[in-house]
Amino acid sequence: MKRLFYVRHGETEMNVAGLWSGRIETPLTEKGKQQAKEAGQSLKTKLPQVDLIICSTMTRAYHTAYIIAEEIGYPVEKIQKSDLLLERNFGALEGTPDGGYVDKHGFESLDKVEGGETVKEMHDRALKALEMIESLPYDNILVVSHGTFGRAFRRAVYGLPHTHEYNQEHRDKYRLGNAEILELI
Repeated sequence: MKRLFYVRHGETEMNVAGLWSGRIETPLTEKGKQQAKEAGQSLKTKLPQVDLIICSTMTRAYHTAYIIAEEIGYPVEKIQKSDLLLERNFGALEGTPDGGYVDKHGFESLDKVEGGETVKEMHDRALKALEMIESLPYDNILVVSHGTFGRAFRRAVYGLPHTHEYNQEHRDKYRLGNAEILELI
């Protein structure tokens, strides 16, 4: 039986600035690095054996995975990366201040942002990521990725429809803090 854990990357400069980051590279803050270190320390007891760390190809996720790997004694050169684990593409919103966009326009409006990825597209990608991870010959897997993608990935794991993302209660319930650890399976 596989064990699957998920960690969102540590705090970034764009998180602190309140900007939509999506696919824009943004470095971890010192606090984000410390959060990753603490996540690694916590994982030592929650998942004593890690057979694979796989992460988004984005720097903030890889840096978080790297710090965790150092903390748990996992060989950093064995960290795998996958584009399937990228954060949602927020299109024209990326790099702009959040400013309560979703509160003003509703979450469904994000599906209409120029150049952005829809919730359905992200959900389909999360399903592909889950299939890929399930096909790997490892029993204890740690995924390091992003917040919005993390909600989609959880829906995929739990067999929930992509339309749950449009529900504020669901989004609040499944919101991920920086470097938060989730046991999914």
